Amino acid sequence: MNKFDKTFINPISLIDYPFGLRLDRGAVDRDHRIEYREFADVSALWDDNKWYLYGSAGMVFWSEDYKTWHHAPTTLGDDEIGAPTIVKHNNKYYALANGSKVYEAQSPLGPFNSIGYLKYIDGKEFTVADPMYFSDDDGRLYLYYGCGSGIRVAEIDANNPTQLITEPLLLFKDEAVDHEWERMGANNENATYSWVEGAWMFKRNDTYYLTYCAPNTEYPSYAMGAYKGTSPMGPFQYMQTSPFLTNRYSTFKGSGHGSVAVGPNNTVWAFYTGCIGYANFVERFIGMQPIGFDQNGDIIPTVVDSTPQWLPGVKENPHIDNNAGLVSFTAFKMRYKASSEAPGRDGIYALDENALSWWQPLADDKAPTLTVPTVDYGGESNNKIYAARIAWRYIGMDIMGGKFPGAVKYKIEALTPEGEWVCVLDKTDNDIDLYFDYQTLDATYANAVRLTITERPKDLEVGVMDFTVYGKWEPNK
Repeated sequence: MNKFDKTFINPISLIDYPFGLRLDRGAVDRDHRIEYREFADVSALWDDNKWYLYGSAGMVFWSEDYKTWHHAPTTLGDDEIGAPTIVKHNNKYYALANGSKVYEAQSPLGPFNSIGYLKYIDGKEFTVADPMYFSDDDGRLYLYYGCGSGIRVAEIDANNPTQLITEPLLLFKDEAVDHEWERMGANNENATYSWVEGAWMFKRNDTYYLTYCAPNTEYPSYAMGAYKGTSPMGPFQYMQTSPFLTNRYSTFKGSGHGSVAVGPNNTVWAFYTGCIGYANFVERFIGMQPIGFDQNGDIIPTVVDSTPQWLPGVKENPHIDNNAGLVSFTAFKMRYKASSEAPGRDGIYALDENALSWWQPLADDKAPTLTVPTVDYGGESNNKIYAARIAWRYIGMDIMGGKFPGAVKYKIEALTPEGEWVCVLDKTDNDIDLYFDYQTLDATYANAVRLTITERPKDLEVGVMDFTVYGKWEPNK
């Protein structure tokens, strides 16, 4: 038993990551800029001790242990599933997405049946972007929406979730001039323009928190902020601790469009969207981070943890310190050895904490290896390894042409201080497709680690965006 088995890392390890919905959006003349994988704009539902995650790309994931995730298509008719919302209201489940009808189901997994389009007070049908349903504890229902032009709210008929009973009210637009973090650009360099989106409402005690994100999905500056009020329709005041969730400097950056949910033991978690942005500017992923509140009821500013954390339910107060205490032993180890390297795809690119680069072995290398020291300049190791993450890059995907990604078979070995190579993770029979593959290992003192790819998906080449082995310095008695 590895004492870190109950850990996870961001991005969350989801099986069978979906494909991007917009294969032509942002594409340029190079083929590798077209095909990509995406799960984003996540709406989290905590129901019956399970977490359900609904996101763009038409998939719902759910988990009972918050580590092993299952999935199914989100069956919202013929509507493209972009930025969906889900709410439990009057013992039914209602879903709505960008430009879609409203859907109703008896369970979180559906089937979802259309009950029609949203309607203004006068009965005129309409659609919205980035919707969010909020069911208050007094039984009333509200709709929040907006993407770029500001965030709006309207009350909905509690017995007919398609019918507005108030006119939409504009709550706020972007405040790029006054709120520096909302300014457009990777460094918030455009002081006159932003893009607010992804509204989410949650209630804690007697306070309503209206969260949102800015400045845009492809930037590492993508973050979440909030307004606070005493009523679901406002008035709202800007929360001074905004942005409360940021993620500028990890390997996988960004912490925008998402949701906030109360989970195990009443702990509060923010689910967010980040972006790789190599194959497409909406090549995105999701993560989760515990959050807490200060004495004023403001959300405490939190930087997304990019190292292993304890799973929900493990710690009583995870927002205080959820870090598992493991560090990377492989980052920027220049004395690596690769069995082969495609031109411009050196082994260091799996170790440089940059999602826009990757190691790619030669196509004729049948069992490529990447060997990485865990200590520098030799010497006996007191580094004990416990976990590893591999983020795969699939080269040659052609979804329309039937070239799909799939499971990669591999193994990880460790070089013990005694000079013996031992296998600490055997995935040579792996049949699970994990785009972000986080695994705990057979805990071992290691002077070096070696990744061997034993089989790649048919018709594809495989690269490694990230190969990180995590551990702790512990006296080797």
